Amino acid sequence: MRKLYVFGNGLGRSLSNEEYDLSMALQTAWDDNAVLSNEHKKLIHRCLPEEVLESDITMAPKEEEQLDKLQRVLAACDEIAKVEISGSVGWLNDTGRQFPDAIRRYIHRAATYFHQLNHSLPNEFVTALVESVKDTGSHIATLNYDALLYQSFIGSSLFGNRPSLIDGFQGSFSEENLVRYRPSEQGFYLHLHGSPLYYTSQAGDIKKTSLAGVNGLIGHSSTHLVLAPVQHKAAVISASPLLRNYWAKLGEAMTESDSLVLFGYGGNDIHLNNMIRHYFAGKTVEVVGRNKPEYADDGGFQAATEWNRRLGLSIVRFWVVNRMVDFNSWQWDPNTEAQTSNSSTNFAFS
Repeated sequence: MRKLYVFGNGLGRSLSNEEYDLSMALQTAWDDNAVLSNEHKKLIHRCLPEEVLESDITMAPKEEEQLDKLQRVLAACDEIAKVEISGSVGWLNDTGRQFPDAIRRYIHRAATYFHQLNHSLPNEFVTALVESVKDTGSHIATLNYDALLYQSFIGSSLFGNRPSLIDGFQGSFSEENLVRYRPSEQGFYLHLHGSPLYYTSQAGDIKKTSLAGVNGLIGHSSTHLVLAPVQHKAAVISASPLLRNYWAKLGEAMTESDSLVLFGYGGNDIHLNNMIRHYFAGKTVEVVGRNKPEYADDGGFQAATEWNRRLGLSIVRFWVVNRMVDFNSWQWDPNTEAQTSNSSTNFAFS
């Protein structure tokens, strides 16, 4: 079966739950005085919820949902800047004009944090995934900002002379580079929420730096990262030509995929859930999640029921694993295994 694998932050958190927590990235970026001045920190603090406002200026926001007002101020500044005329009286002072860049530098610095962590995926995990993707022409989409999958794929058959995955970069990004000349054998590799590796050059081209070069981009004002509350993500995506193309190709990948595997995804991105509901009605949907103590009471039935409600679909299998990186059932095919008779959900524990 040709599959679409969607990876969330659960992959990294299975290696180090604390280090791959978004709050750690936001605080590390906040503490980088080369990225944010105290003046900009004070302005950002004024855009945060009351529980953060009441804390010390040294405390950063902890989650995407706390960035709601900040995102609205960013959008307002961008809109005002579009109608201001250089050299004439404007609505924004110098600090206001610099504010959008300061926010984007902060977001980029936070995303870069995940590339600086010293972890890698187990060889067994990577080998099984690579073989499955290559054998089936499957697609991979990511929602996180770490380099775990990317660094694992470098040097593998997926990125060889006849690549099994393409991301649209050949020197620079273009929509034409996402055209597949072997569509049955090639899948898309889509960073749906962007990557700190992406940047826009002075000439206006969208480029991708190397893993070793990401630290050289710290302080870059990136428009190719989606670190925002759910209600603002669609707008951030539409503002980036790169991300717009990725989400368009996601629809193409969904159309031709027989099965969807949600791996370590929390399920809170409404724009993604809506697409899943549209493209995977009547298809196979698998959810891979971490084992939790409450599953002992009902085998994870309530969790699977919540997933069914969230997606508006009946998932075929709810995988529960103690460590996400121990998962190895990449080529599971529901057509070769009978389902339970009393439920559309089949549980598997390991």
